Amino acid sequence: MSFLPQYQNDLFVSYRRAANDSPDRWVDSFCSHLRSELRDRVGDVAIWRDTAELRAGETWRQEIADALESTGIFLALISRTYFDSDECRKELDRFLGRLKAVGGRDNCKLVPIYKHPSRSQDELPAELREIGHHEFFIQEADSWRELDPKRDSDDYWERMSRMVQDLTVALEELLGRQQRRALGRVFVARVGPELSQARERLRSDLRQRGYLVLPEKEYLWNADDCQQRITADLDQALLAVHLVARGESVEPLTAQRDRQQLELAHARMRARGVSPPLVWIQPASSTAPDKQALVDFIEQELANEGADYLQGSLEELKTQLLDMLPKPQQPAPLKPLDMAVLVEAGDLPALAALKSRLVDSLGVEPRPIKFSGSSAQDAARLQRTLQACPQALIFWGSQPEEWVYDLLDLPELAGHLGKDSLGVYIAGAASEEKAGFLSAKASVLREGPQASELQGFVQSGRRRAEA
Repeated sequence: MSFLPQYQNDLFVSYRRAANDSPDRWVDSFCSHLRSELRDRVGDVAIWRDTAELRAGETWRQEIADALESTGIFLALISRTYFDSDECRKELDRFLGRLKAVGGRDNCKLVPIYKHPSRSQDELPAELREIGHHEFFIQEADSWRELDPKRDSDDYWERMSRMVQDLTVALEELLGRQQRRALGRVFVARVGPELSQARERLRSDLRQRGYLVLPEKEYLWNADDCQQRITADLDQALLAVHLVARGESVEPLTAQRDRQQLELAHARMRARGVSPPLVWIQPASSTAPDKQALVDFIEQELANEGADYLQGSLEELKTQLLDMLPKPQQPAPLKPLDMAVLVEAGDLPALAALKSRLVDSLGVEPRPIKFSGSSAQDAARLQRTLQACPQALIFWGSQPEEWVYDLLDLPELAGHLGKDSLGVYIAGAASEEKAGFLSAKASVLREGPQASELQGFVQSGRRRAEA
């Protein structure tokens, strides 16, 4: 069970399999310690990591992609050869794309954990260089060594404690944001042990659909304020749902507690003028003696006063329940973002793939401006288009590096200089010039399957347009 309501996994641990090959199984120990510490500070958390080795020629498994999409916090456990692994690079890149999507940074978080120092800062993407991280190695003069939980116990556990504290804060912040954006709260009454799994399935399904479920924890039934706590939960709920078993319960007070919650729910919902409780009675051939009075109360008294009860499958209950809840509003489609694209006339055929990606995946309306060499074929159109577009992109295909610098120096581009408003998109055949190209005037974006660089640039343009 996850801590964050709308995710199946709270944490995704990305790591190089070789980092766990030593006899001490360092990654296994790290994850075990992490889970124990978070359980003590936060509660149950769902941690996902891939433990299967990819064989040569095997495709990236869909289960990894699914886990990445349903995760709140991405832990990049960086060893010396982390970036040598295509799988690790794909995992990180896909999560960077999520971070840079609309609202991504409010919904998820990236946390780098360095098992080893990186071989070079140049191999780290800017996103990792610019954010806080945690180190599980010791630098010693000209060498370093990873922390061993036994040999370096004090250092290891001090750093583990700091990391867990940061993760605790991050999880609670993400939870708070999700709660504020929730579609509403649903009261799903506490049940006896025989229906606990059915309640958990229903709870999980509602959480995945954007609803919070109350109560979150078992009630203290013998506490003086138990009834007030049940009433307080009911007063927040859009709907009250009760699961009732006909069979005898291993908990002798189950029927009594079921009825207590039902009576309170019926009274509170009627007082608030909302739908009466929805009751599911588990199908069975007979009713246990200790449940008979409860079932009679539901089928006769509550039913006569408007409460719905059904005895079909749990899936039928879910269907009826969802029909009674408010439907999420579909977000308004994004208004297309106009982007000026400066391209040498000879590179127009190569521009087709980028145009398709901008239109189909990123909601951008590209407005190409053709150049002959470093001169615009239509200077007036260049000026009009740049004035209408919050961003401009220079498409660098087959031209020499000098051509790019000539365009960056155009007076017409003076108002677009800056990494949020001007980009150089490097495409076509690789070269030393392209590999080493840098500019303080524009973002450098490279052609390839990675979506994060171009997607991040487009999101900057949207923010610029909305400002």
